[in-house]
Amino acid sequence: MVSGVAFYDVDGTLVDLNLVHAALFLLANIGEWGGRLKYLLGFAARLPRLYRAEQRDRRLLNEVLFEAFKGVSRDRLEILGDEYCERVLLTHLYPQAREMIEANRDAGLDAVLVTGSPDFIIAPLARRLNIRDFAANRLVFNNGLATGRLHAPIMAGEDKAEWCESYVASRGLSLDSCWGYADSYYDLPFLAAMGHAVAVNPDRRLVAAARIRQWPVVSFTRPQTTRGRAGLDWQSFTGAAGGN
Repeated sequence: MVSGVAFYDVDGTLVDLNLVHAALFLLANIGEWGGRLKYLLGFAARLPRLYRAEQRDRRLLNEVLFEAFKGVSRDRLEILGDEYCERVLLTHLYPQAREMIEANRDAGLDAVLVTGSPDFIIAPLARRLNIRDFAANRLVFNNGLATGRLHAPIMAGEDKAEWCESYVASRGLSLDSCWGYADSYYDLPFLAAMGHAVAVNPDRRLVAAARIRQWPVVSFTRPQTTRGRAGLDWQSFTGAAGGN
C-alpha cells in the first residue's frame, strides 16, 4: 500500500554528474564534426551567461543552457538521451542511491524523479530504475526541431515544489507524508515543502540550511570507489524509519 511519495532530484543527488556535463555530451555527439563544432562553439559563447545565471537563478540557468539545443531534431535528442543514460548516467549512479530508492519502496513510498535535466535523458533513466513518474524540463519543438525554449513549468526552485504539491494532490495525498532528496541550496523551496527532507551530498549553503532545520544530511561516495562496499543504514534517511 502506498503511504506517500519520495521525490528525488537527480544531478548531484542520485548521480555524481551535473546538467552541464550532459549538455556537453549531447552537443559533442549531435552529428558530423562540422555540426558538433558549431554547437560546441555556441555553447562556449554562452559560458559567461551560464556563469552569471548560476550565481543568480537556477531557472535562468536552465533557460540559457537549453538555448544551445536550438535546431536539433527531437529524434536525435531522444537517441542521444538514451545513449547518455546507458553509457554514462548509469555508471555514475551512486550505489547508495539505488539502496535508498528500494528502501523507500519497501516502506510504501512511490518514487518520482523531479529534475532540471531534460526529459529525453530522464525518461530512459526512469525506465531503468523502474520509476513510473517524473518531472523534467521539456524543450519546445517546431516541425520536429528544438526551438531552444522550454515548456512551463521550468523545473527549478518554487516550480519544483509546486509541481510536487499538484502531483500529490491529484493522488489524494499530502506533502506532509512525502520525502524529498536534493543536493543544492537552490532546491531549498522543494525540500522545505516536504514533510520529510533529506540533504544528499549537499553544497555548503544547503548544509547550513539543513542544520538549522534539523534535516538529515547524507553524503554518498562516488560509484567507482564504492563497488563491493556495504550500503548505509537507511532507517535514518527513508520512510523505513516509520516516520510517515
